[in-house]
Amino acid sequence: MKKLFVILVGVLTGLTPSFSQTPEGEFAIIADSHSINVAGQEINQYADALRAEGLNAVVIEDRWQHPDSIRLFLKRMYQSGKGFEGTVFIGDIPVPMIRDAQHLTSAFKMDQERYPWHRSSVPSDRFYEDFDLEFTYLKADTNGLYFYYSLNPGSPQVLTPDIYSGRIRIPGDDEGVKLKAYLKKVVEAHRNPDLIDEVLFFAGHGYNSESMTARIDEKAALLQQFPQLNRQDNGLEYIDYTFDEHIKNRLLSAMTIGQTDIALLHHHGSTDAQLAGSEQAANGVQQNIESIKFYLRSKVRGAKDTTEAKNKYIEWLGVPDAWFHGANEKEQSEKDSAWFADMDIISADVQKYDIKTRFIMFDACFNGSFHTDEFISGAYVFGGGRTVAAQANTVNSLQDKYPDEMVGLLSYGMRVGEWNRMVCYLESHIIGDPSFRFASSDPKLDADKMLKASGNNGKLLKLASYPHPDVQAWALWHLYENGYPGISDLLAGKYFSSPYATTRVSAMKLLAKLRDDNFVKVTGAALNDSYELARRFATIYCQESGDPRLAPALIRAVTDPNISKRVNYQAQDALSYFDPGLLKAGLDKRFEGVDTANFLGVIYRQTAANIERKAKSCIETVATITGKDVTEKERIFDIRSLRNLTYHPAIRPLCDYVLTAPGEKIETALVEALGWFSHSYDRQYIIETCNKIIAGTEKFSETVRSEALRTVKRLE
Repeated sequence: MKKLFVILVGVLTGLTPSFSQTPEGEFAIIADSHSINVAGQEINQYADALRAEGLNAVVIEDRWQHPDSIRLFLKRMYQSGKGFEGTVFIGDIPVPMIRDAQHLTSAFKMDQERYPWHRSSVPSDRFYEDFDLEFTYLKADTNGLYFYYSLNPGSPQVLTPDIYSGRIRIPGDDEGVKLKAYLKKVVEAHRNPDLIDEVLFFAGHGYNSESMTARIDEKAALLQQFPQLNRQDNGLEYIDYTFDEHIKNRLLSAMTIGQTDIALLHHHGSTDAQLAGSEQAANGVQQNIESIKFYLRSKVRGAKDTTEAKNKYIEWLGVPDAWFHGANEKEQSEKDSAWFADMDIISADVQKYDIKTRFIMFDACFNGSFHTDEFISGAYVFGGGRTVAAQANTVNSLQDKYPDEMVGLLSYGMRVGEWNRMVCYLESHIIGDPSFRFASSDPKLDADKMLKASGNNGKLLKLASYPHPDVQAWALWHLYENGYPGISDLLAGKYFSSPYATTRVSAMKLLAKLRDDNFVKVTGAALNDSYELARRFATIYCQESGDPRLAPALIRAVTDPNISKRVNYQAQDALSYFDPGLLKAGLDKRFEGVDTANFLGVIYRQTAANIERKAKSCIETVATITGKDVTEKERIFDIRSLRNLTYHPAIRPLCDYVLTAPGEKIETALVEALGWFSHSYDRQYIIETCNKIIAGTEKFSETVRSEALRTVKRLE
């Protein structure tokens, strides 16, 4: 092992005394040799600024160039007992590419056998943060940056990070000009911390964004999380993608004019673009015609037989031939392409604006792909504006999650890295400085005081009643982490008594980890919660649980004439995961004595038809997996579908089938798929089946038994 290079740090004076100035924790700045050579002075100044805030920052030159060595160093600092809390990676620090851990992501499910390693692995610095996880090193790419690891079957199968981290990586900055400018910006932000008095949230096109109820409730919840914004002119601003045909300029302008502190951006994304806008619903006859023309040109453009394609749409839609004019003409094609491309935000667009927003959350896929040469979140953070940090995802991300969870803690001076440590997925990362924080807006409480109480259950119980929803949620989270003996009843009581929407959601999420009777009780009640996100989460938990006790509440929700758009989508989907006979009986009881000659009859008949239709999916899936005249490819395809379609009535026949030893490939795939039934009311049957496989040394291979162990660890 090569010798470490450590830069000793000093203390700056005259900084804003918003927090305690006595060093009470440790922080590691790990930089590659190039970054130290070109920006050593600025890195030292950054370390000085942190020390002045109470973090004993040390700068470490990465001469290991291997994740295992870096992780060991960080683990030793954490175990030293000196309050080591986080790290930042500057430059080309090795990127762990994690395999066999897709269940730790919010949405990533890619066939590791079918797709290349760099696409089917998750770039994740959670490798450096969670010291309980156990990995097996597999290989490194020739680029010297990607290192592949498999999450061991016997490892814990949940994320509980011990520290936080962030990435400062600026590709193409050979002279260090951007790095030095960025670090100067960071130091200035630490010297003069802002109070949060202006927050922007944006709804881009996509399924959640098109639920107005979801957005109305999100605004109401954010005003509970940031109560100071109720007193501010334009304290909480909202932009919807429907405001303009090309929304990006309005959005970027809003982050430029004024002093927006936080921007919460909900949209689709790619590595190098924010997919913020979409074609608008037309108003008037002429707009509708132009919209149809654009659609028709896009459909026939590039077709093998243009005439055949045109005739198909003419017959289908009854449109004239003239509406296809220009489809394959260069000028019109370029015009159409430019118009559609202008829906997205790319790095060149960001560079045109002096973005003032200090912290940005990208609730989107791939915007945080720091391992690539261009990632859109980096354009904001490392550009010329005031943005210091962002939270973004390295791979695809689920939109049906709680992206705003505990974000109000940032008003108490919580470091963005610490916040990201708690609301974590394998793919979610801080881009930029993870130690960045705002000034506390509460003279009675700040993050430093809260963190000191994190191990004291008595103090946490008091904070669980503090008049702020996210402080309460934070206290409940730590009580859960501490193994507080009365946590289940406390969470249930908090759900039923709290006036705060976000506290109720946090309590329900923690109960979902316990998966006990209180979880079922609260989930059933939450289907009728006043907060849209609570109702949506409850329907999702119905899907994931399949507990028969939830069937009546689900039927009441799905037949509510006033059910919101996104909740209805999830509730209708949830019908797939229950015994159809139980649902039909509940439906008949629900409409007993009700006049079904009106709209209520439409709801009854549609729901009954959906129950019957969705039941067939489960039956057909089981038949394909267990049938005789089925190819291995067909079996594998339907087995992998179970990672998204947790059919609880299928658990027992599939478990019985896998014990018949249908072959290593089928066994491994099926056991892995059963590991996704983590909230199922019948998961104990899966555990018992897997334990039989683990014990069946003569009947099952080591590969299958290892996968069975992984599934047991996930379900227990």
